[in-house]
Amino acid sequence: MLVKDNSKNLKFNFKSKINYSINEFFSLNMFNPINQKNYFDNYNLKLFKKKQFRTHVFGMGGSSLSTKLLAQFLDPSCLGKRLFIYDNPSPVKIKNVLFDLNINRNDKFIFISKSGNTIETKYFLQIVIKILNQKKFPNIFNNFIFITENKDNYMKNFAKKNNVLCFDHDPNIGGRFSIFSITALLPLILIGFSLTKILNSFKNAKSLFLKNHTKLSKLIFYSISYEKKYDLCNIVGLSYHDKMNSVNEWYRQIFAESLGKNKNAKNYISSYGSIDQHSQFQLYIDGPHDKHYIFFKLSSILNPISSNSSLIKHYNLINTLEAGAIKTLQQKKFLVTQVITNDDFNDYCYQLLYLIFDIYLRAKFEKINFLDQPAVEILKKNTKT
Repeated sequence: MLVKDNSKNLKFNFKSKINYSINEFFSLNMFNPINQKNYFDNYNLKLFKKKQFRTHVFGMGGSSLSTKLLAQFLDPSCLGKRLFIYDNPSPVKIKNVLFDLNINRNDKFIFISKSGNTIETKYFLQIVIKILNQKKFPNIFNNFIFITENKDNYMKNFAKKNNVLCFDHDPNIGGRFSIFSITALLPLILIGFSLTKILNSFKNAKSLFLKNHTKLSKLIFYSISYEKKYDLCNIVGLSYHDKMNSVNEWYRQIFAESLGKNKNAKNYISSYGSIDQHSQFQLYIDGPHDKHYIFFKLSSILNPISSNSSLIKHYNLINTLEAGAIKTLQQKKFLVTQVITNDDFNDYCYQLLYLIFDIYLRAKFEKINFLDQPAVEILKKNTKT
């Protein structure tokens, strides 16, 4: 992974620094699955050894996005074929998918809610039961798996009553930072990915990050200082490659839920490639100069477009559109950061650590707790049944 910006051309000098401890950072509970040698021994994953299932994941926010984040990079073709993500309680997609599929014993339905009382997850559970009953599918609960905290809650009680396999959600890990835990990894294991290989990639990324965090922190310090100096109130994350779209969505979530806690909070806007290049870029280029642009790039060669056939060479057109956007925004003297990742899962994991580190340092700067979500808890109470 390479992070670079156009700071030299902007001629902005900064002297501020945020004191932090890299040991404190990696001692956060979210890293327990990496740090603790036998962490996953608490889960009976032998049940799925040498088996592969078509897997359906039902959950809100990080409960499903964490899986999507990893799967989209590891194998984008698995989404919508071997792995289905349901993150919106609208019946249209759920009914269209489940009624069209020939549901059989090879299908597993994973319902995720840390609290076990999330109203959307209750909805997912009830609508899936209804659809499978309409399809006259036998013994439906044999195909269900719950991930929830081991305490008195709706899902835990439902699992006990109906003999549903239930895995304990780590109570110390919040949903948006659950990418290293059973929440994100169980669906990947079910569709055939190796837990050992994934964990090795996480650990390799951590080792590399320990060596390079000082250099990376300076880039983050620069961004924070520049944003403060020029009162930039918007961060625009742009992704052109399909493999990078979910990391843009995930960074939006961890940014908003972790940092949106006072009047200094910035808006995070997810923007998608050539779609927004044809709809938003007039505003981005000539609109208010209140934005910091972050491009989530996949490292690949940019070839000149010399003919129509060269348009479809690898990612040539995507790279050309992306390069044009970066050049234009830099010409307009916007702060433009490029997070460039090799098409390699180890490097992708390194990028994920960098983005969490970015949130950690921003929270240090604002002197806020980036792990809680008080407003979200109020929202949940107001929508609870």
